[in-house]
Amino acid sequence: MREDERTIDELIEIAETIVPSTELAAGLDAIRGSAQDSGISLSVDLQGMLVDLEIDDRALALGPERLAAEIARLSGEACTDSLQQGVLAIQAGCGADVATAMVDYINSIEEQPEEPGPAPRAEPTWDDEDVSWGSMKQETW
Repeated sequence: MREDERTIDELIEIAETIVPSTELAAGLDAIRGSAQDSGISLSVDLQGMLVDLEIDDRALALGPERLAAEIARLSGEACTDSLQQGVLAIQAGCGADVATAMVDYINSIEEQPEEPGPAPRAEPTWDDEDVSWGSMKQETW
């Protein structure tokens, strides 16, 4: 086994640098983005998960489709808010270079077009009278 040649003072100094990282993680976990409009108030965490939703009578009067659309729109606004707060926290805790690299990475992901999925399987097009009950082969080919 190799012996660690660092002094106690060096190890304490290293340990003291770990504390801000723990505080940063707790701070990121506490971030909430929020948005409100049309009788709807909501909050999301840094991952965009809905953590609070309040709907009053004005929002209920919108009807189900418009209410769903408003909740989706406000969720997007709240996600943007929480992400901006997260970037500021990363910048304060890790420096501007790390925050800039993170934003560049997020932007590169958002700019990539989605790859098309596999083409749907073609269904048989023959009519029932073209198929005999004894087999599944088409008899009029």
